[in-house]
Amino acid sequence: MPQLPLVAQHKLAYPSGMARSSYKHLFPASFYGRAVLILIVPIIVIQIVLSVVFIQRHYERVTTQLTTNTAHSLHVLVDRLEQNPDADAVLAELADLVNALNIGIALPAPLPPENIGSDMLDLAAGEVLRTLNTEFPQILRSDLSREAGNISIWLQTRHGVLELHLPRALVTTSNPHQLLVIVFLASALMTLIAFQFLRLQVRPIRRLGAAAEAYGRGERVAFRASGAREIRAAALAFIDMRNRLERQRTQQQIMLSGVSHDMRTPLTRMRLILSMMDDSEETAALETEIIDLETRLERFLDYTRGQMTETGQLIDPDALIFDLVERYRTAGHEIGLFLAKPAPPDMFMQAGALGRALDNLISNALRHGTRVEVSRDTHKGWLRITVEDNGPGIPEDERNRACDPFVRLDAARNSESGGVGLGLAIVTEAARAHAGALELDDSPNLGGLRARLLLPLKGADQIKADKER
Repeated sequence: MPQLPLVAQHKLAYPSGMARSSYKHLFPASFYGRAVLILIVPIIVIQIVLSVVFIQRHYERVTTQLTTNTAHSLHVLVDRLEQNPDADAVLAELADLVNALNIGIALPAPLPPENIGSDMLDLAAGEVLRTLNTEFPQILRSDLSREAGNISIWLQTRHGVLELHLPRALVTTSNPHQLLVIVFLASALMTLIAFQFLRLQVRPIRRLGAAAEAYGRGERVAFRASGAREIRAAALAFIDMRNRLERQRTQQQIMLSGVSHDMRTPLTRMRLILSMMDDSEETAALETEIIDLETRLERFLDYTRGQMTETGQLIDPDALIFDLVERYRTAGHEIGLFLAKPAPPDMFMQAGALGRALDNLISNALRHGTRVEVSRDTHKGWLRITVEDNGPGIPEDERNRACDPFVRLDAARNSESGGVGLGLAIVTEAARAHAGALELDDSPNLGGLRARLLLPLKGADQIKADKER
């Protein structure tokens, strides 16, 4: 199989993912996607680390410190109750402390049947309970729910069960999630700004890629260098390369005009001289040589035209194939034609280059075989135009070389068939101009050569989307 262009190799080789390592499927393929991944992953890691550190320091150390300080004040009350037989006197004596801390007291109090835990989002409750259990081993029950904004504990004293209601503000900060919220909001804002900046940086790269792809199709789009210094340098290099290629093509066109004129003029004079001579074996042989020279000249010109960029346009591929086959049928050739349904949309193509390529495939098939079939179908985003014959075919180890210019495989094809070895080279150049490829294989239907022209299936809508991108 001939070597495909890089774009065609990528699209044909990777749809199933067989050639890639499995882990690579986890990463985006586009430059923008990878840049976003590089931006997002550090932010997420920093957020996780910051959250863990913040939770550890705030909900463990700060909450422990606040709860311990509050427990020291409660120790004064509990110790006095344990030491004094008159509970009312102790409560009256410490009324100022109780009021200052806004502590609710009930003695004796009924003991609830079970502990009341906190919800899963209350990260401070667990640390508060651990600290209180350390400070007061005699705790019987606890209520850590946040509904009333209090923490309630029940202690065993000499006067019975002591119920204490503590404001949560004494053991936790008033806005425990404030720092996390601020950090996450700031990170989200900076991420949006970074996305916008990244999009502006990627846009010139996309434009450069679109301009290069369009130029490969033979379409010249307006393009100017923009973006960062390195991107501008690459864009300027592309513009300079495009200008040089266009100057070379202009020179080729001038050379072609000169060659066409200079070569055809003496051939015309030779034909005129032959027409005035008597018919003989020598004149017939000379006439054959003139026809061969004209054929070779046309092949050279076709190959050179294929190397020059032609203006692309939206055309109906089925109409192009049908018209070409009908021309051969009109000339008396039996050619089978099959156009699979559904029909492809109008495609952006170089009509002249594609017509020459198909003409070469059909003429080669007719030259080397007696039966020729032409078919068209679509497969996985590709337009496939197939030409098959019942000729001798081409050996598998010679197929790559057969697509090189000026190569004739006399051992594989009839050496008396003529030609200069440019037929398949013209087809290969046309395929590359459309970001496609030429495949050579054995024909399963006719037994000869199967030549398949692969072209990316792009309609007008997709071409317009590519330009806007």
